[in-house]
Amino acid sequence: MMRRALWCLLWLVAALPAAALAASPDEVKQARELSRQGADAFRTEKYEQALGFFREANRLVPHPNLDVNIGRCYEALGQPDQAMVHCKIALNAPGVPSSTRQAAQQCVDRVTASLARPILELKSTPTGATVRIDGRLVGKTPWRGGVEPGRRQLDLELEGYEPLSRVLNAEHGATYPMSEVLRLAKVGGLLSVTSVPAGATVTLDGELVGKTPVQSFQLAARRYSLEVALATYAPHRSEVEVIDGRQVERTVTLVPLDGGPGAAARPRWPAWAMMGVGAAAIGAGALFGVEALGSRQDADDLARTSNDPRDKGRYDGFVSDMESQQVTADVLFLSGSAAVIGGLTWWLWPD
Repeated sequence: MMRRALWCLLWLVAALPAAALAASPDEVKQARELSRQGADAFRTEKYEQALGFFREANRLVPHPNLDVNIGRCYEALGQPDQAMVHCKIALNAPGVPSSTRQAAQQCVDRVTASLARPILELKSTPTGATVRIDGRLVGKTPWRGGVEPGRRQLDLELEGYEPLSRVLNAEHGATYPMSEVLRLAKVGGLLSVTSVPAGATVTLDGELVGKTPVQSFQLAARRYSLEVALATYAPHRSEVEVIDGRQVERTVTLVPLDGGPGAAARPRWPAWAMMGVGAAAIGAGALFGVEALGSRQDADDLARTSNDPRDKGRYDGFVSDMESQQVTADVLFLSGSAAVIGGLTWWLWPD
């Protein structure tokens, strides 16, 4: 493309004298210089400068080749409308050389393609969604058609699915394949409630739902105050959040009230066991206490009646037995008392 453009620009320099019969030599010379500067600027992609040089040269010495090159500058600058005007001027000029006509026709063909309406190829999953472009109904997916160039607002709508919006910056001659997946609309969530025992009433925000087990009860997605209640059982209250598109499950174990069915009385055997063990320990402690007293009495009797130094060992033995028996008696008495107190506490403590 660049090679063809440069060829046109170089051919212009040679063609100017033939078109300059009505122009003064200075104008022809100036036009040739401007054309050369325009060709240099175009070659280095300075299209604004090239356009200025070519337009000034064309003002001095009008020529179809200059119109072609002006059109190519506009084309490079992204202004296809202006490019079409100048390329058609060159194409329709009388007595245009075949090479110039060919260059002008190629310019027109290129610009025509770039001026074609953008094509949108729109698909959706699932299909059958209503398509609106800039608010205007155009059909259902899959849809293919031309759209106006520029910024376009695309909207897809399908019952049971969330609406979808997209923005398309459409350009001349381009094709835009688009494939969109629609999301299910918010349909709420499901709540299942079971209880132990079953048959309890379930209320949400004070409204009766049913009796347990409640299975897959459909609700709007939000937070609820849940109450599960059954006669002779303490009611259960809590917060439950229902999530969109999910099933929430709650299992509640109800606690019996005093005297209610299933309210098991506290077992009494631990109290009896503790009090029995305690009584036995106290009894054993009493026996060791009696023996401690006996050992003490024996030691006292021996001390009062004997003057034999050899009885000192017997005396020390009686004293040692007394001390050990006293310690054992104290330990048994204290532990037995604690066991008896624990048993009484278990027996008398309210359920």
